[in-house]
Amino acid sequence: MVCVVAALAVACLVTASPSLAGARRPGLRTLGDKTLVAWVYIAGLTQRGGSALTLIDDGERFDAIVFGEIAPGRWMAGSDFFRRTQRDQSAYPRETADARTLVQIAIVYRGNRIAIFRNAQPYAAYTVAKPQVFRRDTSVLLGLRYVGHMGEIGFFAGSIEEARIYDVALDASAIAALKPNAPSDPRPIAQWTFEDRTAADSMRTFPPGKLCGGARIADGKLHLDGRDAYMISETSSPASPWMFYKARSKQTGNMWDTWLFHHDGTHYLYYLAKRSGQWDNISMATSADGVHWKERGPILHKAEGVTWMGTGSTWCSPRFEVDGKFQMNFSEWRGPRQTIFFAESADLLHWTRLGAEHEFKQDERWYEKNGRWDCIWTIPRPDGKGLYGYWTATPKAETGGRFGFGTTQDGVHWEALAPPKVHGVGGGEVGAIEKIGGRYYMMFGTGGIMVTLVADKPEGPFHPAKRNFRLLSGHTYFSRFYRTPDGLLANHHSIARNGQVYFGTLKSASLDGEGTLRLAWWQGNEKLKREPVEVKAPEAGEGGAPARMLGNEFDADGGLVLEGAVSLPAGAAAERPGLYLECSTGRGAAILMGRGGVCEMGPISADGSGFKREKRVDRETTFATPARFRLLLKGSLAELYLDNVLIECYSLPEPATGRFGLFTPSTPGAIAGLRAWH
Repeated sequence: MVCVVAALAVACLVTASPSLAGARRPGLRTLGDKTLVAWVYIAGLTQRGGSALTLIDDGERFDAIVFGEIAPGRWMAGSDFFRRTQRDQSAYPRETADARTLVQIAIVYRGNRIAIFRNAQPYAAYTVAKPQVFRRDTSVLLGLRYVGHMGEIGFFAGSIEEARIYDVALDASAIAALKPNAPSDPRPIAQWTFEDRTAADSMRTFPPGKLCGGARIADGKLHLDGRDAYMISETSSPASPWMFYKARSKQTGNMWDTWLFHHDGTHYLYYLAKRSGQWDNISMATSADGVHWKERGPILHKAEGVTWMGTGSTWCSPRFEVDGKFQMNFSEWRGPRQTIFFAESADLLHWTRLGAEHEFKQDERWYEKNGRWDCIWTIPRPDGKGLYGYWTATPKAETGGRFGFGTTQDGVHWEALAPPKVHGVGGGEVGAIEKIGGRYYMMFGTGGIMVTLVADKPEGPFHPAKRNFRLLSGHTYFSRFYRTPDGLLANHHSIARNGQVYFGTLKSASLDGEGTLRLAWWQGNEKLKREPVEVKAPEAGEGGAPARMLGNEFDADGGLVLEGAVSLPAGAAAERPGLYLECSTGRGAAILMGRGGVCEMGPISADGSGFKREKRVDRETTFATPARFRLLLKGSLAELYLDNVLIECYSLPEPATGRFGLFTPSTPGAIAGLRAWH
């Protein structure tokens, strides 16, 4: 199939000067010592946490000119997790300027010393443990403190007259000599004046800026509303590698269920999301390889009078060769009732709702009138006459069903059928179903976990899988199948303990010789290994309970892949080797690997005490001796594989610090051959 894909403008508009759009830029050199300068008009002294100027890299490390984040009404040197921010700001002068008064703020970074100047007068100064060095993967934000996996955070309300970046630490006299729209010695490496009505860097170090949300340029200033307005100048690829992808757009908000569709060499990722209190939109991203994702933004919003939206899936029209249409279903709650609606697209990017005449309602012969009615997943009918669909529903008790079942010939007019009988599970939600190796495998959400149901025929009956019944549990949910040229994959979302939701890495869906479904490492994820890192061996010592810390401090914020070999214990009573992932001084999480590859995960102290098991996972298969393990980690999210089989996804109690240790009770060689990549 061939499909023409059009570009989708979301929330950001390119405003580069035509003369600069094609000009060659030297790019950012390594930036250690530096000075950030901004001339601003601040609209309201009670605003909290907005940034006039931010440097942020692909690892989401940032330095910024921030107002009122820790102490109301005070300027500060903002940074990721306050790593380079002074916490005690009681001596900082409170800002008094009104919205018509221009204020110059400069922050100077010299070695491990940071100094803040207001209108060229000393404002604050202190030392830090470790300065941040910025390289070519650095972007600039004006009017926003942070953008990344946690979304858009810290909007500034007011106007920016001019912003500059210097690659030297200016002294007080040099700062006093700076004037907006006037040359300086030394020259800045980046400068935004807005005098030409564009967001271009006049030094050409950074690409043309994009205006996002309500940001606008007028009267030689960048005007910011403090709600969703900012400028971004990105040096990284517009499609970046995301170990755990998360939407950035404030119009999207936090994510939930995800699903994908592959067409003409492109991966299309869709997700249910909410920018307010209820699920209110469906947004999307695209990728050429399933690893580097480009956010596209919202494509559908809940209709007027709707309480919230529900999730869906995407398929080709059964008459695609004739009509060229892609179809999507989603649900909406109106009053006490949830029903299903449809949308169509010609390019998988731009979607049009179909009218109310296509609303699919509960068939009260078999289903409760006000019961669940959500998220159709389709498969081709064996007779070639359209599609079968399975969806989350509330069948009447006498049917013996647990979900909805029906058929369509055109993809948008549906007929409900009697629900299949289901044995061994209670009510739940349909994730996805596929015919694999002559049988029908359904991923079904029940009790907060995803389980596998199996049937010999599309109409059932369905029974629990004999092995590996619990497919995913805790910190993840709603796995779906994903048909690709690389074979059948699976996806799901991952949940951090702070409630933020991410798109987990893609997995292969594989059957063993006994017909057991497991999730496994997808070879396409090898692209996550961007930069090899030398693994420094732990200090020599006796085996035992305390974690033997590796000599590295890895970049856990930016993401890490750690691989090695583990000798699994032969006896059930034997002490288990494992990994220690530090989250704070002396505390972290353990991943302990026992006989047969049975793994336990939970909080623990570095001395091996206080282990609290939160997960125990048995994939009911045989692993090699030694087994190869692979750990994916970014922030607080982790995934563990043994011999390419997914053991489990796990959310750490807190974000990892980047310091890891080994629990090697039997011998220091129980875990060996370590390799790592950022």
